[in-house]
Amino acid sequence: MHHFLENIAAVEISTSIVAEIDDEIFIPWEAYQAIYYLSRSYLERSTITKSLQNRYLQLRRQLELAYCLLLIDRNSPLYNRNRVAAIERDLPLLSHADGWETIPSRLPEPISPTQEHSRRALDFLQQPQFIKVLRQLDRRKIILDRRDRLVRSSVCHDNITDTTYAQTSLHLDGKIINCYSEAILERSDRELLLQLHQQSINRGGQYWRSSIEFMLSLIDKGISQSP
Repeated sequence: MHHFLENIAAVEISTSIVAEIDDEIFIPWEAYQAIYYLSRSYLERSTITKSLQNRYLQLRRQLELAYCLLLIDRNSPLYNRNRVAAIERDLPLLSHADGWETIPSRLPEPISPTQEHSRRALDFLQQPQFIKVLRQLDRRKIILDRRDRLVRSSVCHDNITDTTYAQTSLHLDGKIINCYSEAILERSDRELLLQLHQQSINRGGQYWRSSIEFMLSLIDKGISQSP
């Protein structure tokens, strides 16, 4: 029930225009490897656009942060009492964009010569909390990869493709948060984009309400069956 509540706590709807629609199949192990190996030295050796490299690094930082938070969460199966003090000492740096690279990584290496490290990687890739974060980071990386391809193919860096124009979050407490990019004001088809976004919000709201109703029915059933 706890993980179920986490999954329906918020619904996020985004509207953007992309150059092409790729098949997006989320494979946790592959997503983890792709983000784990992102480092400043790796990015500098790569062909990735310089102006995007810091954004890639933030994906790696957020992956590290998500794992460390699991290690110090008493309700997590990965809780490690012996590592709490050291992780809490590093959290101020790990929680900000600068300085975190000086902290030794605690993430298990995806492909390790030792069976123990490989097993640890497999263990936490079974945790719903971590998978939720990993999926979000994987989506952001896909967007960055698309933007990088556009820039490297000599498309103008300010190209409006792949820009997120509107984003809405529906939270469990009923709070609705709307964000709109200034770029949408320059588009001649902004009314159509906003209309499509509103349609997505309506569908997302229906999903959110049906999830809440389902949750309440489970709670009601549990109460009625209790002695």
